[in-house]
Amino acid sequence: MYYLIKKSCRIICIAILILFNQCIDIKAQETRALSLQDALDIALGKSRLLSIGKGKIKAADAKVDEVQASRLPAVKFQTGYTRLSQVPPFTFTLPFPGSTPVTISPVILDNYVMKLSAAQPVFTGFKLENLEKSAELAAKAVQSDYDKDKNELIAMIKTQYWGYVKAQQFVKVAKENVEMLKAHLKDVETLNKAGMAQMNDILKLQVQVSEAEYRMLEANNQKQLAMMGLNNALRLPLTTNLETTENPSQSMIEKPVDLMINEAIEFRPDIKASEFRIKASESQVKVAEASWYPQISVFAEYNYNNPNMRIVPARSQFDDTWAAGIQLTMDVWNWGLNTSQTQQAEAQLAQALDADMLTKESIQIEVMQAYTLMKQASDKIPVTETSIKQAEEQVRSINLRFKNGNAIMTDVIDAETALFMAKMNKVQAIIDLEIAKVKLEKSIGHSL
Repeated sequence: MYYLIKKSCRIICIAILILFNQCIDIKAQETRALSLQDALDIALGKSRLLSIGKGKIKAADAKVDEVQASRLPAVKFQTGYTRLSQVPPFTFTLPFPGSTPVTISPVILDNYVMKLSAAQPVFTGFKLENLEKSAELAAKAVQSDYDKDKNELIAMIKTQYWGYVKAQQFVKVAKENVEMLKAHLKDVETLNKAGMAQMNDILKLQVQVSEAEYRMLEANNQKQLAMMGLNNALRLPLTTNLETTENPSQSMIEKPVDLMINEAIEFRPDIKASEFRIKASESQVKVAEASWYPQISVFAEYNYNNPNMRIVPARSQFDDTWAAGIQLTMDVWNWGLNTSQTQQAEAQLAQALDADMLTKESIQIEVMQAYTLMKQASDKIPVTETSIKQAEEQVRSINLRFKNGNAIMTDVIDAETALFMAKMNKVQAIIDLEIAKVKLEKSIGHSL
């Protein structure tokens, strides 16, 4: 009885495990149709890199607000309490016999302070104005950096998407090749039964079928890897089965290279960011030069203290007083501090100018390379189409000759392999064209 119960429990556990694995397989095999725009929307909505960029933009905008606030009047309130130690009062005795000491300033041990003050810079050598301008330009540069990251993310997702489309097409071509070879093997086996083909021909063809199945397995593996890469880029579960709905276009971008280079220099976010940083560096030079000018500010304050030190003799009660004035400060000698700060700002400006030139030079090369790759891929497509037509005709002709006994199996296998490679080359050329267009759009800085 115990044995039967134990056996039943084992059967139930095994059934549960099988059912659980089937549920996992079903979940893993759920297919999600995915267009290129869908992929871009998902990536842009989930990107951590863009989230970091938005945080940088927020921080840069807050820096602008901070600098703008420094140009406005600053109002402060101060209060406090101090308990003093006991000391003798300040007294005065008249130089006459029998005179009683007169207390000039009594000792007040409890001191209360309340102060409301305001200050407004009037002239800072144009420092605050240039600080605000520099902060605004830096914020624009950060926004351009965000646009650059966004363009790079779009290019990366498009490349991943078309890479997955290529892997799917490779699997399709490999599967067609296996089916064609199996059909041919069946025909040869029929011819062998009729005495019109040798057993050696069947063996050669069986080897070719095995090799084609191996290539199909490799293509499936590459498809799975490409799908996982795309899922990872989209931050989807890696087991999500994606089915692309976009078909690659065989048309290239028709535009003069010189015009595209000019558009790149005009529209590229990194060029804009570089130009904003140059202007910000120019403002920073003026900020450093502001230290050579006098600094003028006005101030006012209201005091309500106990005791109020302006009232003599001091008395233990709250009294209010006020004050207002203008203040001028200027560095007379600080051992070359102002000069050093100005030189640093000028050196940073020179670096920004050189970085801008390097960026523009690299962009020109990037556009030229992307255009060349696009042109090469576009030129390959008609060549591959011609190769496919020629290979198909060769397969048809050699199969006919083989059935008539005028060709050997090696010729048939070579012709079918050539057809398979021609189809694979066409897929490669079409996807290369799409990826080259993606690179070209990225190098220019906008969609074409």
